[in-house]
Amino acid sequence: MPVYEYLDHSRERFPEKVALVCDTERTTYEDLGRFSDCLAAYLAECGITRGDRVLIFLENSKETVVSIFGALKAGACMVLVNPTTPPEHLRFITIDCGCKMLISNISRLPTIDVAFVNLNAPPRLLLSGDNSRPSLQDALSFSPSKRTAQIGDSDLAAIIYTSGSTGNPKGVTLTHRNIDVVVRSVSEYLEHSDNDIVLCVLQLSFGYGLLQLLVTFHSGGRLVLEKGFGFPYDIIKRILREKVTGLAGVPTLFSILLQLKELEQEDFSSVRYLTNAAAALPPSYVPRLKSVFKQARLFLMHGQTECLRTTYLPPDEAERRPTSVGKGMPNVELWLEDEKGNRIAGEGEGELIVRGLNVMRGYWNDAETTSRVLRPSSDGHMALHTGDLFRVDGEGYLYFVARRDDIIKSRGQKVSPLEIEQILFSLDEVAEARVLGVPDEILGQAIKAEIVLKKGRFLSERQIKAFCKTHLEDYKIPHIIEFVSSLPKTAGGKVKRSPA
Repeated sequence: MPVYEYLDHSRERFPEKVALVCDTERTTYEDLGRFSDCLAAYLAECGITRGDRVLIFLENSKETVVSIFGALKAGACMVLVNPTTPPEHLRFITIDCGCKMLISNISRLPTIDVAFVNLNAPPRLLLSGDNSRPSLQDALSFSPSKRTAQIGDSDLAAIIYTSGSTGNPKGVTLTHRNIDVVVRSVSEYLEHSDNDIVLCVLQLSFGYGLLQLLVTFHSGGRLVLEKGFGFPYDIIKRILREKVTGLAGVPTLFSILLQLKELEQEDFSSVRYLTNAAAALPPSYVPRLKSVFKQARLFLMHGQTECLRTTYLPPDEAERRPTSVGKGMPNVELWLEDEKGNRIAGEGEGELIVRGLNVMRGYWNDAETTSRVLRPSSDGHMALHTGDLFRVDGEGYLYFVARRDDIIKSRGQKVSPLEIEQILFSLDEVAEARVLGVPDEILGQAIKAEIVLKKGRFLSERQIKAFCKTHLEDYKIPHIIEFVSSLPKTAGGKVKRSPA
């Protein structure tokens, strides 16, 4: 199913229902459908046709949602770019994807101007809040016409650029079929319905955030869209006021929320599920989240931009296996391979391989990198080599170990940074932690732990090392402890692994 039909079908079923809440503005399915029709007609008038790239450079807003569906209805491929992207990366993405139209806000114009200096054939601009003409507001009042672009499931729906720690970002190409199979699978295991009210604090330019929008509109629910999670008390107020039923988070968000005072006294009975992806949730968070969101079911998940979602852990297993991300979701095949490319039977550790209709077509304009991660399996079908190392237990449950590139090699031993971080998180004083390897002439790599303490709490380096000594083998104990005020994060709130 083409992705834009999520909005159209819900519009037919619930025209007067509030579909989107942004700040104080509430927008119905009918209005969102009409606005997206207008934008699609405007884009077609501007010459946007099937397969053309439309770059959306906006913070979370009604305009972003309308731009997503308007671009898709015009037959275009949306290129979602985080609003904090610096000029050099915006320039690279613009040139790399060859976009014909850039939709943004006038507040982003300084960044755009720097990015487009001496750029040959820059894309047309359509700016929200712009006093010049044409503006996005003009486009949303354009006379709508019947969509003429013929879109198939194999057409590109989105290019999402991943924020690599070094070098230029890579454009993950996702077809309508790629996205649709994931939306349907996630909707199935979350048991989504038109009664759900989902709070999205993640950027829509982030695959995890985009899924919150699409799963909600697929089921005819309501999306409460925030610009981010920098103001945790506002998030709590939103949950209570809107009677939110679903909240998607990352460990950073849950860490912030769990530090709020008297949180357990609030009535969160409306919340029926929480999800965690993008990074492993510290095991100590599981019972704490359950004590706050007493009625909520907690889904621990794994995914990558290259396939959006791979696994989920049934909530009933969360307390029993708090470090597991479960098994493969519906409609996806998973297995582990050792360093020689042999499938691991039974228990063991290896790289996660994914095969299914959720796997991307490839990296845009990068056949070489694509060929390294998309390779034929034994039966000839293409499979995604994720670069993620997992352990599988005797019952088939998966446990994330590390990104292959993140493994620390110290004293000739391989060390998972996640294992050490989970020990550090069990200290009540620790709010955030990052473990990484740094060059060392004798050890090869020394283990460095960067730690953010909770406000008003104290720990010494000696206390931390003593605690680690009682829970870890000697070669896994951090050599360097550094207390920091914050950790570097990606646009999706995931802690960056690069020491830079």
